[in-house]
Amino acid sequence: MSDRFDPASGDLEVGRGVRGEARVDGVRIVHESWGTGPALVCCHAFGVNRSMWKLQLARFARAHRVVTFDQRGSGESDHPVPAAGQENPYTIDTFAEDLRGVLDDLGIESARILGFSMGGATALRFATQWPERVEGLVLASTMASRLPDEIIERAKAVEQVLSRDGVRAAYRFYFGGPLFKGVQRESRLEPEVEAWAASATPHGFSGAYGVTIDRPSMVAELHRIQAPTLILVGERDALYLEDAELMAHRIPGAHKVVVKGVGHAMNIEAPEVFAEEVMRFFASAGRC
Repeated sequence: MSDRFDPASGDLEVGRGVRGEARVDGVRIVHESWGTGPALVCCHAFGVNRSMWKLQLARFARAHRVVTFDQRGSGESDHPVPAAGQENPYTIDTFAEDLRGVLDDLGIESARILGFSMGGATALRFATQWPERVEGLVLASTMASRLPDEIIERAKAVEQVLSRDGVRAAYRFYFGGPLFKGVQRESRLEPEVEAWAASATPHGFSGAYGVTIDRPSMVAELHRIQAPTLILVGERDALYLEDAELMAHRIPGAHKVVVKGVGHAMNIEAPEVFAEEVMRFFASAGRC
């Protein structure tokens, strides 16, 4: 591979890595891995699946054993149906347990964790519950606080579309929202949204969305994080900038980088820059 990351190189493909399945309280979690070296486990955002990392796989795998997985309710993993009188299978704690289950299934005692948006919440919960298992932490487009009213109101509208028009319409509406202004003109996003919707279920969508929207604040637990931490936020991601600053102050030794000219979906808007910031962080910490 060349020294410069080419996101169109096709060096690695989702679905062509080493596939495995973890079991977490009976829920099947599909994971996939590439490369060798220190483990880097990537936690995807809401509404997508492990394919969201395809623009970064080749770059990350140069120095890592890269592990991606489908969170419960997404992709090829199980989409448990909530049942009356039983515990909700979709909580921030079950999401963190999915991550732990993947590590245990692969025999990985500790790893570098990269979380994006909803996956950042998963990574945060994991890092505060099992800090000894985290060697380094990257939180991209992530919020530790409860989400602001503007996002909550948008969420209610998304749920109404889901109930009225079904999951495909909910996907189109969600990805047509303000968080994705920076990529809505990208022609490549539309087929991606259709592909993500094709593997979705209404109960999986609703369950994962509930975790995204209704999870508790984790601000009071941030001091428990022990690993070197990078906080990445887009310059145009107005709703997340304040929380990025808060996390930078509350997480011991954390470092914040504002990525210029991009919004929430920085991994699509600026895939090379995103990959380089992640790798530069691990290199500067002496961990690559």
